[in-house]
Amino acid sequence: MIVDSDNPILIQKAWRDRFSGESYWKEGKDGGKAYLGVRHGEDAMTWNVFRSLQQEGPKGYRVIADIFGLSQVEKILFWGCDVETAGEEQQLLSILIRRTDGQLKGTMTEPDLVLIAEKEVAFIECKLNQSGKQSPWRAQRGPSGRESGAAKRMEVYKERFPEIDEIKDWQDIYQIIRQYVYARLLGDALGKKPVVIPLINEDHLALLKPIYMRAKSGSLGQTGILRDMVTWQALLSAISGADLKCGMELRKQMSEAFKASKKYGKKAQEYD
Repeated sequence: MIVDSDNPILIQKAWRDRFSGESYWKEGKDGGKAYLGVRHGEDAMTWNVFRSLQQEGPKGYRVIADIFGLSQVEKILFWGCDVETAGEEQQLLSILIRRTDGQLKGTMTEPDLVLIAEKEVAFIECKLNQSGKQSPWRAQRGPSGRESGAAKRMEVYKERFPEIDEIKDWQDIYQIIRQYVYARLLGDALGKKPVVIPLINEDHLALLKPIYMRAKSGSLGQTGILRDMVTWQALLSAISGADLKCGMELRKQMSEAFKASKKYGKKAQEYD
């Protein structure tokens, strides 16, 4: 972490990941590694970039608004948490998640990044590394012979928003569907336009674009909520062109992460 590394939000997330019963990093009964511990992982990247921009004030918020095509950004929620004010949006999102995902057992959704703007509420689905050709938004499979938690939640989502029922091969875009659901719920509650934007590595654009376009050209895309994907590299370019105190450090950190992502899947991930 290159910014605000002692923030309680990071501690909370790290411990939650470490002892999560479904954590990918679980290693035995005492828990495993936290996602935040992956050197140059997408969680660390999300925090380093957007927390740095947030601390820049108006200049940093302007970079964020411009790259995502939003009105003036007012607040940022990291994994559902408001780092600076713990305002009503954090509490409201938590209530919405518990009332919806909380109806069923299993891991509740944890939005990577939520931007509260003057006119919009934008859910940013952050992906950096890619292993193989499988969709990074794919639903986890249930135990052999049992219906997955994702399939059960899909039934809840369809009751709220019937257009979801028209989606074929929903497993490949399940995480996008989740963002859609909560963008609509939070947008309705705040009286703001809901927006969903995937933030991806440019190196994976050719692989991910066809998968995402199946969602964007379908029933969900007709609502105008799913926006075009944005790349981390485009964000780096915007940061490089802005007069920011954190600019040099961010350029260095992001460039290192891009290099590391090219090796993802070829060797074990490194922990810091």
